[in-house]
Amino acid sequence: MKANKLVKGLVTAALAGAALVALAGCGGSASSLQIAVPSDPTNEARALLLLQDQGLIQLKEGVGLAATKNDIAENPNNIEIIETEAASLPRTLEDVDMAVINGNYAIGADLDTSSTLASESTESEAAEKYANVIAVQEGQEQSDKAVALVTALHTQTAQDFINNTYSGSVVTVGEVADEADIPEATGDDTTIKVGASPAPHAEILAQVADILAAKGWTLEVIEYSDYIQPNVALADGELDANYFQHITYLEDYNAENGTTLANAGAVHFEPLGLYPGKTASLDGLKTIG
Repeated sequence: MKANKLVKGLVTAALAGAALVALAGCGGSASSLQIAVPSDPTNEARALLLLQDQGLIQLKEGVGLAATKNDIAENPNNIEIIETEAASLPRTLEDVDMAVINGNYAIGADLDTSSTLASESTESEAAEKYANVIAVQEGQEQSDKAVALVTALHTQTAQDFINNTYSGSVVTVGEVADEADIPEATGDDTTIKVGASPAPHAEILAQVADILAAKGWTLEVIEYSDYIQPNVALADGELDANYFQHITYLEDYNAENGTTLANAGAVHFEPLGLYPGKTASLDGLKTIG
């Protein structure tokens, strides 16, 4: 009986050892590094390009903003890419080595946005395609309300607030505007009703309320916690404008819903940032790998 138990123990140990060798051979080590990225196609591609820029992975040539983790051609540090719903990424930091997080979700989770190890360049393709815009109904792009709102958001006051508050997780686009260029409110309809996500959009809008008031406008901000209702409300005429989405999202929304919402002007860009989790630095990540 004891002999049989000994034989079984030796067999079990041998099988376990073989399994470990097999895992090591295919890169499936229990100590593999993990980086969480947004699971939606657009932001996942941006995240992978950011990781490539840091020398952590190499993507297949030419995949660009269509990249998925299946397009990783070289992975010298044996990094496991964990696809995660974008809004949940801040909560993953205690469980993964690093995470690539959208600026608005980092701000909403009270992350220290100055702690990013890397972020997308303002000269990148993403900065052009994913600038956050003021959306209005088609034909209203040059209305006094739209021009007043966009101009106010480009004033030095607004740009200083963005640059001083968000530590690079929100960056301004476009030239600084003169407050004198904001059109005066006339007639009875002097309220600009804008739908916005709480952070950073509603926070930025709050900085220009007094600037608009000096020109006779009343700024009314309605906050939304989702990415559908602000466009529904704008299309239905319940809002004069909204401020929560980037250009590509707006275009995709129009294509999918048969709407004709228009871009009245880009205001800012939210670079994806690489945040430390269990591993504190890029050098540390490469050392572990």
